[in-house]
Amino acid sequence: MMAREIRLSAIERTEWIILALLTLGSLAFWNWRITVGVILGGIICILNFKALRMILEKGFSQEKISASFFVKYALKFLALLAAVGGVAFLLRGVINMLAFLVGLLTIFLAIVVEGVRGCLYMEDEEEESHGT
Repeated sequence: MMAREIRLSAIERTEWIILALLTLGSLAFWNWRITVGVILGGIICILNFKALRMILEKGFSQEKISASFFVKYALKFLALLAAVGGVAFLLRGVINMLAFLVGLLTIFLAIVVEGVRGCLYMEDEEEESHGT
């Protein structure tokens, strides 16, 4: 259980680092619409992951999964759809939509980075245990 918590914390930390790197990269375009799009997409993604983590931790900490677990999960999903749809519809002329989508990729990129780091760590442990 503790290893799982550490891994989720690592993913959250990596998400913030990736968002910072994407934001810095967006500054190279000298266009505030791109930078704001990346930041909005990244923040929505990070908040969604945080909400999902809280819902799952509460839901699985109990012996039996209650109906409120499914209601909270559905509400979180609807809130995500509303946030993404609201930004895409209301701010389509204000922010760069491609940059917004890139910002939404922060969770995917964070999971990939942490997965690669985990594989490299496991390979190092295997090599140490075999004496090579």
